[in-house]
Amino acid sequence: MSTTNEHDGVAVDLLAVDLGKTGARGRWRRGEEVREADGPGVVGLAAADGVEQVVGAVRSLTGALGLAGERVDVLAVGLVGYHAASARRDDLAATLLDEVADTVVLTGDVTTTYAGAVGDRPGVVVAAGTGAVALAADGAGRTAVRDGWGFLLGDDGSGYAVGRAGLRAALEHRDGRGGSAALEQAATRRFGDLTGLPSAVHSAEHPSRFVASFARDVAEAARADDPVAVRIWQEAGEALARTALACRDALDPGLPVCLAGGLVEVGPLLTEPFAAAVGGEVLRAGGTSLDGAETLARQAWAGEPGPVLAGQVSVTRRTGRAVGTVRTTDPAGDAPAEVIGALATEGVREDLLDLDERDTAAVLRELWRAEATVAPTLLGVVPAVAAAVDDIAERLRGGGRMFYLGAGTPGRLAFVDASELPPTYGTPADLVRALPAGGVEAMVEAREGAEDDGAAGAAMVREAGVRPQDVVVGISASGRTPYVLEGLAAAAEVGALTVAVSNNEGARASAGVDHAVEIPTGPEVISGSTRLKAGSAQKMLLGALSTAVMVRLGKTHGPFMVDMQASNVKLRDRAVRMVQRVAGCDAEAAAAALEEAGWSTKVAVVQLLGGMPTDQARRALTEGGGSVRGALARADGGRR
Repeated sequence: MSTTNEHDGVAVDLLAVDLGKTGARGRWRRGEEVREADGPGVVGLAAADGVEQVVGAVRSLTGALGLAGERVDVLAVGLVGYHAASARRDDLAATLLDEVADTVVLTGDVTTTYAGAVGDRPGVVVAAGTGAVALAADGAGRTAVRDGWGFLLGDDGSGYAVGRAGLRAALEHRDGRGGSAALEQAATRRFGDLTGLPSAVHSAEHPSRFVASFARDVAEAARADDPVAVRIWQEAGEALARTALACRDALDPGLPVCLAGGLVEVGPLLTEPFAAAVGGEVLRAGGTSLDGAETLARQAWAGEPGPVLAGQVSVTRRTGRAVGTVRTTDPAGDAPAEVIGALATEGVREDLLDLDERDTAAVLRELWRAEATVAPTLLGVVPAVAAAVDDIAERLRGGGRMFYLGAGTPGRLAFVDASELPPTYGTPADLVRALPAGGVEAMVEAREGAEDDGAAGAAMVREAGVRPQDVVVGISASGRTPYVLEGLAAAAEVGALTVAVSNNEGARASAGVDHAVEIPTGPEVISGSTRLKAGSAQKMLLGALSTAVMVRLGKTHGPFMVDMQASNVKLRDRAVRMVQRVAGCDAEAAAAALEEAGWSTKVAVVQLLGGMPTDQARRALTEGGGSVRGALARADGGRR
């Protein structure tokens, strides 16, 4: 992944730190060079010597990374106690600015877990490690935090809670009060004579870490089918689910939920009861909290944290301090600077540096192997696309229209998709329209500079007469194309349904829209040539989205496009074969019905299956919402 600053050509030094109670991790990146190191954890910023603890942990990591005495451009730290000790943030940031970096990003460990798990998009992320806390964020910048009260008062379902329950069961069995023989044996192996266990816990430097270490033994016992251990993990999953649901309900019951953090490594013992208790699909974490810290470092260097998490992040620069969103303007002073090269779609594949020296067959294999990753990636966004399809179909049933916004390749792909719907599904020409940057002329002659004209995107939406019942779908590989961003904003202003499609996670286009679809296709075989994998993903997404909408609108019957316009010899032959197959008649009967129906496949099918004249078939279709099944149900009182 490239981290080149597009403004001055200098590779940026990024240092990401994930600082938890159990341990710390650091990652340094300059261009394509990456180093990682582990270190000891800390009690947190809320401890009496919290600032010293955090600074000491960062120093330890920089030494392990070979950076002792060196400065970096930007440091991002996700740490324990960020929220509980807000008064100490200034001192911590000042010390880190003095010793380590020119820009310092501070936030809670739950925020870095959130950013690593789902990026900069609305949702709920439960961070389960030694402790447990949940963060919810919506597209309007609102956030909610639940639990995280520490091991004495909260952290339900955490590693500490599991370890404590396991040790209690071990001691109960030792006393003859029930418990678990397997856990007693495991505790004895780990800690020795259990008579000294209470003293060992209370004298431990970090009691919560000490107790949480036993969670691994509880997992091993559960995998060996110890019923007490299985129940402990079941209760942990249910407790974490309660935290997730409380956090979600505080903002929006429709937000997706993700379980992340080190405790998730235990697998189905925890994740299955969590998912069952949540009662719906649980998102898979896309990355770790260290990935999240790096994401926040990149965003701060680009000029601003992402809009969803901005309220959870403080950014301090050597020139001054600002809390929340920090904007760094370009030389013209009128737009936020951005490290475009840091986008995943702009990345460089180091394994292809000799691509031009390979033979043609090898080049083709690399291209098609890359394309083969697109469909599996799309399967990962099915829930997001399905929700968008259902909302789009509802708007179109109510008299709305759909507009595609795109520049360059996305604009051309949108134009093709929109233009193919009328002959395929018999839709009016204005039901789905493309609004490409640069106008229709850009379909035959590339006008790539048009993508930077945000005002043109907004004007195009207004000139198209977009109304509240309409839908606007913006497509942008980068997720930051001004033409698309401002067009979507103009659509939102009038109350239209907005859908953003991009090929980067945490895309700027995803903020504030009704439906965000992010298809992370990653670096291209030819770096930055997003007409390749990203373009394939966009083509497949648009084709599937518009087709699914047509299915929901009754434009198909089974796998047949029964609203097709039979406008030439090939299509008339196809219409005859469709009527034959659906109605179970011969070609002559099918052709006769089609002639009588004015070559409307749908009318002919209803006419034959319902045993009714053409006029009645047309009325039945109207009353049935344009659906063959709906028309037949109306015609025979719902017996079909």
